[in-house]
Amino acid sequence: MNKKTMIMLFLVLLLISAPVIYVQGTLLRLENQVRHYLITEENIDEKAIVSLNGVFGKLPNFSVEVIFADEPDVRYFYADIDGKIVPVHASLKPEGYQYKHK
Repeated sequence: MNKKTMIMLFLVLLLISAPVIYVQGTLLRLENQVRHYLITEENIDEKAIVSLNGVFGKLPNFSVEVIFADEPDVRYFYADIDGKIVPVHASLKPEGYQYKHK
């Protein structure tokens, strides 16, 4: 391959990988922010958090799905809105269900 082809191939790979790296980096940063928020501001023990998974979706574009040990069948979603971590919504349960982490 000549030099021009190598440069073009490198640029194409860079254009393809840049959005993936950006999304993954943003989700990882948001996961860390949500973990910090839950532990420091909501006073939730780290052992009570079963999982935190960054989600790339519709609005908000980036959110974190959180599952707590005392409610393993409920998924809570948190997002960064105007620089603050806020609970966005929880998975739907039957009417009258008392969510523990709203």
